Amino acid sequence: MVLDAPQAVGRFSLQENGSLTVREASVFDRGTYLCKVSTEYGTSVMNVPVIVIAYPPRITSEPAPVIYARPGNSVKLNCMAIGIPKAEITWELPDKSHLTTGAQSRLYGNKFLHPQGSLVIQQPTQRDAGFYKCTAKNILGSDSKTTYIHIF
Repeated sequence: MVLDAPQAVGRFSLQENGSLTVREASVFDRGTYLCKVSTEYGTSVMNVPVIVIAYPPRITSEPAPVIYARPGNSVKLNCMAIGIPKAEITWELPDKSHLTTGAQSRLYGNKFLHPQGSLVIQQPTQRDAGFYKCTAKNILGSDSKTTYIHIF
């Protein structure tokens, strides 16, 4: 593809000052880009190698496979992940509902979800027992871990 005037073609934009912008870059945009300038005094060419670093998420801090808790004692389930682009973390609860991380901490009933992915169950009861599944996902893939909480 050649952009020879200020224009936008798909995700690629050539600015008036000669800057090239690639929106939503992915590993498939890697390669050598050629910048060519021609004036009445001659032509100048510059190669610009571009590497796009991206990798699927991997959960680096996870809850134990089984957790035993007493009613009323808070339970913290860690789920932190690395990935580029940054992974979105979602928890599936025993009732099959889903909680997704955001920029701010969120409170859902007695469940407190941190932006980094940790889920805290405050004052758990027997209704909170069951399987909890943490999934970290980005455009390149996903990783998930499951834990079972016993309330006794």
